Amino acid sequence: MQIENFFNQRKISLSAKTLVVATSGGPDSMALLDMLYKLRGKYNFRLVVAHLDHQLRPDAHREIEVINQYCQNKEIAVVNEYWPVGMHPEKGIEAAARAYRYSFLLQTARARHADYLLTAHHLDDLIENILLKFIRSGNPSEMNNLQAISHFQEFLLLRPLLSMEKVDLLAYNKANHIPFVIDQTNGQDDVLRNRLRHNVVPLLKKENPLIGRNALRFSNQINLLLSLVAHRFDQLAQPEPFVGVSYRLPISTLSTLSRAEQISYWQYFIWRTWHRRVNENLSGFKLISYQGYFYLCKNKLRVLEKSKSIKIDYEFSFNQRRFIISRSKQEHGNLIDCFKAPAKAKFSVGLLAQGEKLPLKNGHHVLSKKKFAENCIPSLLRPYCLSVYANGVTVYVEHTYHNQLVSENEQKYYIYATN
Repeated sequence: MQIENFFNQRKISLSAKTLVVATSGGPDSMALLDMLYKLRGKYNFRLVVAHLDHQLRPDAHREIEVINQYCQNKEIAVVNEYWPVGMHPEKGIEAAARAYRYSFLLQTARARHADYLLTAHHLDDLIENILLKFIRSGNPSEMNNLQAISHFQEFLLLRPLLSMEKVDLLAYNKANHIPFVIDQTNGQDDVLRNRLRHNVVPLLKKENPLIGRNALRFSNQINLLLSLVAHRFDQLAQPEPFVGVSYRLPISTLSTLSRAEQISYWQYFIWRTWHRRVNENLSGFKLISYQGYFYLCKNKLRVLEKSKSIKIDYEFSFNQRRFIISRSKQEHGNLIDCFKAPAKAKFSVGLLAQGEKLPLKNGHHVLSKKKFAENCIPSLLRPYCLSVYANGVTVYVEHTYHNQLVSENEQKYYIYATN
């Protein structure tokens, strides 16, 4: 059986595993479910059907009826959920449905302690996906997001039917008397994917009946090239988290890369960090070059918190980060810095006022913006630097300033990050 070869050739163990199968009740997923069911006795794995009713069609209830009918007396667990109508957006419903569906699959996989998550994407889906992404973005990484083996959060995401055509699955269902439901909306041309499926792909297949094989070859080659690029980028120094809302990297790190390669580097980093595909403008993100550093952050930053009093050795939050300031050094803990202040001071944390002056050792003062500039911190990120006050006097500014008015009765304080 071809599906058994998929696991054997890739050395993916099935013995005593738990497989969560995304099942819509359509011909593709029902064929996949039946193929796996026929293998279960040989490899002794557990099958869990994950079905989401999007509540977008009045006859959608037939899907779960067909699934339950098939799974009856086969010891196949079925998890069924509904996408609340109140969560349906007026625009972009296709993308929203997909996001909700994958969130549901992830929750099901975690709840069932799954080893693998499987979908029934096939060769025709691959052709459509390449064309769809080529029209919308032309981004090779997006055109290549249907892989036989990939990762979805902590799970291995498998698409064992990716080398099979739709006609093969329909023939399988007919030969094995597998029930399924036809989604009537797939026959409509109101969405781009359907228009490609009904009008473009048949013409391409008429020109070359083996175009599916070419799409698979293209996908594999792109995957190889992208993996080489990722390996190259991973060998470079990586951006480090900075003040909770950004990442920082010395500009010199990317000095050997061309401008286009640097953009590709940041696209790769955004994908790896936020799982977002972005264009050459890094849409949705801001890349700042300042005083020898790159800073990367989202366009919309977190809402700033107001100043507030804190207690020593008690956890507090600042701009959605959590800290503890302690008089004693802890052996275990994420120590981020230390400063000196009076032994019995009243402490508060907050934002530096614009134009605030910081006291120096010689009794003079310096504008905070000058210290920020000296420490290569751009103005956008300055409000997110943790500032600590003792008895109303600034004694610490993250990455920027430490109390210089130190007397004999002052002691050392340690700042620990707790998240």
